[in-house]
Amino acid sequence: MQWNAALIFFSGIVGLFALDAAPAAAQCPTLPYSFTNGQVTDATQVMADYEALRTCLNTGEFVEAPSPTRQFSGPGGGVITMQNPSAATDYNFNLPATAGNPGDLLTSGGGGTNPEAWTSLGSDMQLSSNVLSLGPTTVTAGSYSLSNITVDSKGRLTAASNGPSTGTSGHTLPFLDGGNTWSGTQIFGPVVGAVTTKSGTSYTLAAIDCGTTILFTSNSAITLTTLNSLPAGCAVAVEQGGSGQVTVNAGVGATQHSAHSFTKTYGQYAILGLFVDGNVGGSAANVIITGDGA
Repeated sequence: MQWNAALIFFSGIVGLFALDAAPAAAQCPTLPYSFTNGQVTDATQVMADYEALRTCLNTGEFVEAPSPTRQFSGPGGGVITMQNPSAATDYNFNLPATAGNPGDLLTSGGGGTNPEAWTSLGSDMQLSSNVLSLGPTTVTAGSYSLSNITVDSKGRLTAASNGPSTGTSGHTLPFLDGGNTWSGTQIFGPVVGAVTTKSGTSYTLAAIDCGTTILFTSNSAITLTTLNSLPAGCAVAVEQGGSGQVTVNAGVGATQHSAHSFTKTYGQYAILGLFVDGNVGGSAANVIITGDGA
């Protein structure tokens, strides 16, 4: 059976839109068949167009007509009101009045009349080729030896550099709490105290003399005075290098003892040992005299 398409099909379209005479902001997708006025067509084609139109209306499959000036507006003065099917009430999506900068995020204004806001990613993030990633730092990428690093309060690495050199032929640090296997030639500095030569006939000990040897070279009698502030554990070796004996006198506040009642060196090349075994309050050094004395 054939139908007059202009009379039946278009009268149906007029009936569907008779309830709303205002211009439509959207349209249905293109119908499968197109007719001209007065054309005789088959009912199958007419019904196919009718079903496509009915599906569009029932499912909301509208196509927005291209328009560079298309704007959304509503009763709130530009506020779009939306509601999730499971939401109890409507909520508003209030667009900001101005456009943001490239890469800005659109953050919630809290609904109601509060507009959304454009928020900068800041230096920690960057948007490149539609990919959001961590922003670069001034730290050069690579490997560092014995690295010295600086970390800010957010845990970001802000500076990095190589640490001190560990030698010319190797870069393995020794363990401080375990055994080590040494290879190559090891060069160590002095591990014993220095020897200081004194040519005068009197001298008062100082804290810097602890751990050293003092060689007296005078051929006249020498007086060595201890100091009441010498720290506990201080040890000094006294050698008679000339013919003048070295007599040890306790300074004010200090005391001295000897198991053999020694007070001076025995003779040339004799060595006395002075050891502070205690110092109450830091001003009462107790000096013990040992060695080759008289």
